[in-house]
Amino acid sequence: MILLPDNSYRTELKVNPKNWQTSKASLKKDWFIYYRWYPSKLISTGNGKRNKLIVIKGMNHINIWEQRIAETKRILENECIRLDQKDSFLNKDALSFDSLNIYEIPPTTTFILALRLAEKRINAAPSTKRDLRSTLSFIATAAEKLNYTNLRICEISRKHIKNLLFYIETTNGESIHRYNKLRSYLMMIYKELVELEAVDYNPLKDISKKKGVQKLRKVLSIESRQRINENLQIHHYRFWLFTNIFFHSGARLTEMMKLKRKDIDLEKQTFVITIKKGNVYKEVLRPIKTIALNFWIESIATAGEDDYIFSKDLLPGRIPIQSFQITKRWNLHVKKKLGIQEDFYSLKHLNLDQTAEQLSIEDAAAMASHSSSLVTSKYYTAYESKRQMERLKLVDNHFNGKK
Repeated sequence: MILLPDNSYRTELKVNPKNWQTSKASLKKDWFIYYRWYPSKLISTGNGKRNKLIVIKGMNHINIWEQRIAETKRILENECIRLDQKDSFLNKDALSFDSLNIYEIPPTTTFILALRLAEKRINAAPSTKRDLRSTLSFIATAAEKLNYTNLRICEISRKHIKNLLFYIETTNGESIHRYNKLRSYLMMIYKELVELEAVDYNPLKDISKKKGVQKLRKVLSIESRQRINENLQIHHYRFWLFTNIFFHSGARLTEMMKLKRKDIDLEKQTFVITIKKGNVYKEVLRPIKTIALNFWIESIATAGEDDYIFSKDLLPGRIPIQSFQITKRWNLHVKKKLGIQEDFYSLKHLNLDQTAEQLSIEDAAAMASHSSSLVTSKYYTAYESKRQMERLKLVDNHFNGKK
């Protein structure tokens, strides 16, 4: 039996199935965490019983084994943190972890627990949720080292956040990109806490982004593209198909992973994807370039109407794979084996740059569904400024007015 701060007791937290950390654990059955809670002699459960069986779920929506294990570990950690609070609400009616999604976060909630509960409420893409959890891992480690763990969320000020970011930077090495990412994701979590009135203001608003040199993204040379194309076509055919489709699509990886057969119209050469702009999701119609049509035809040949196009082994199936699996393939088959350093997203930059060269910067922006061609020009078309420079050199305007 484990004594809790309020003088109640609990048993050790366990997971069903017992083999949940092995590859033999079934994803078709519900997983759950469970333990028994025993009130102190001075506490009544209100139902005449001496103890309550606490059952916690919240991981069964995940159909990928590694990710369900990671989520189960995270829930276990959250529950242990929550039980260590002196004002643990288990002395009231027992709640499952699923119920925590709607549970009020009072200002007295400890710092890290408040962040984790707020993160649970945020609706975002799987990749963003992973980044949010990664951010909390950095913050939790730093908070422990700086003795902030037991502070209440209402006691955390701009000074504490600034110190946490500084600790992470000095411990892990200076990185402007990481600093700004941590700041951005913490701002998202604090925005949720402000709306829940757990805190009065968002301290991240008064912490500036770090400025650095914006470097041009390197794009693949013709020689590198030929090597990649030949190697993937021979040794990793389905990845080769996907690479060609992605290159010509102008879409994001996360958007392509959610693509289903029913979203594709080969006759009209279009496909529909769902994109997020701010807090709004909307469907966008994208073109299938004639040069890429055969890649699409082959990729969806065996797909059912409701199948995802890119499931296990990049074949059609009922469960989509995560976008990070594409970058893992690229790192292994291209970066490591071929010694080519450009990342997978350089394909998108290259395609948009070539589109801007052949058509216009506005057409490239439309292909990427950018709200403004300024975004495309600033971040994606590496050689647009060079082409503009060459055009300006040819402006034929004489000072004396002669032609």
